[in-house]
Amino acid sequence: MKYLQFLWCLLVAGPVRAQAPTVGPAVSGSGPAVSVEVSQVHSLVRFVETLAGGSGGHAGSRRAFEKSRFNTPTARRWLRRYQRLDYEPGFDREGYPTGRLGSVGSTMPAYLAASADAQDLADLQRRTVGLLPNEVLVSLDSVYRYFTPAFDTLAWQPHAAELRQLRTVYAQYLGQQQLMRKFGQLRTFYGSVWPDALPYRIQLNPQLDAGKDFTNHAWVSGNVVLLDCHPTSRDFVGGSAVVFHEMSHSLSAQQQRGLQQQLERWYLGSTSPNRRYAYNLMEEALATVAGEWIYAQQTGQPETGEWYHDDYINRYAHALYPLMTGYVERGQPIDSLFVSQAISTFDQVFPRAATEYVNLFRNVLYWTNAADYSAAVLAFRDQFRSNYTRTLTPILASSKGIEMAQSGEFLPVVIVTRENKATLKYLRQQLPALQAVRLRPEQNFVLSIMGPDGPVILVNTHEEKQLSAAAELLKQQGHLDAKRPLLLLK
Repeated sequence: MKYLQFLWCLLVAGPVRAQAPTVGPAVSGSGPAVSVEVSQVHSLVRFVETLAGGSGGHAGSRRAFEKSRFNTPTARRWLRRYQRLDYEPGFDREGYPTGRLGSVGSTMPAYLAASADAQDLADLQRRTVGLLPNEVLVSLDSVYRYFTPAFDTLAWQPHAAELRQLRTVYAQYLGQQQLMRKFGQLRTFYGSVWPDALPYRIQLNPQLDAGKDFTNHAWVSGNVVLLDCHPTSRDFVGGSAVVFHEMSHSLSAQQQRGLQQQLERWYLGSTSPNRRYAYNLMEEALATVAGEWIYAQQTGQPETGEWYHDDYINRYAHALYPLMTGYVERGQPIDSLFVSQAISTFDQVFPRAATEYVNLFRNVLYWTNAADYSAAVLAFRDQFRSNYTRTLTPILASSKGIEMAQSGEFLPVVIVTRENKATLKYLRQQLPALQAVRLRPEQNFVLSIMGPDGPVILVNTHEEKQLSAAAELLKQQGHLDAKRPLLLLK
């Protein structure tokens, strides 16, 4: 995201009170169609995923739950059970470049679409039979039923009526502004396969934190747009940069396979030492420009100030805006000249890219033997934004871990919390970057070092609660420091 929930759990929580999903009128034009929808079952599914720290969840909503009376030791045990479920089995798509959004797939888009159509939790099970093992479906049902009272109190009852009003108004706005027609121009630039008849389904979910903006958090899974919003806001102009930013990621994922392969060759065939970093940042930078271009179609110019709450992405998107929007407005697909100019721009804007953590954590491999590997990874995800992550466990005798750590495609973050002596010995034998360093297994430390295949971060602790301190220490340090590679944890 593995645990089988016992049948008795079905008996201790009442059924969810669901209402039929409400769907706004479809909006179309010379671009993909779009509908705006509100579904109680879908919102419940998203609520639980958010509480568990899922990558698509809104951190502000999770923090609101954590401050509520529903955040009890029992609730946290239920969330740990949920995290251990294999509810999002993934697979690699052959022939797509590693690290691109199109290279991996999962059952999640189909599951989320089923949740948006489901009348109640029993109907969700019926719609997803065969998509996941029955033991997983039964366990998910138990978790959803447990969290239904919290969901009703915090998210649904206070906001359901407002969400339905918002659905109608937002669908009308999208049609009046013809934003999907503009989005069709972005589809041409990306070289994406996305038929007009395949609609985007925007699912409205309430943001539980305070705010006056329409939204500052969205996520796309397949053709489902998971839109966390403040239901009383009508700041659709400001929110459009966020919504269409995320929708542009789906265009990137559905880019023609041959073009994806060409893009990888164009980027990695460059002579620039920053070619891989520019390639890794491509997804977010282009999506940010896309969102701002949609914003400018409504106001005449892009937003002033910060476009993205990340210094690298923000500065790179500002620098690329004239180049990319010129292509979009000419109806010109991305090509080798664009890539060459984009890499040159990256070199000029980021001369220290090879050592700064905010850049290195873009593509990260979390390789750990922590008992609760989801919580271990979450400690670092709370500090560093990643565009692409992989998690592997265990460490000992893992040929796949060694292969990926030495590939140069990821920043390996190796997290050791058990069997420290044997694990550190194994790692020193397998990773050349560690062989010149004396590692004391009894110490709690963070080691950041440059090796022959690139930087490696090794975290050695004896209590998993120390992982948050390790992540915070790296955040404070900011960059790989050759003079202080080893930092002790208190």
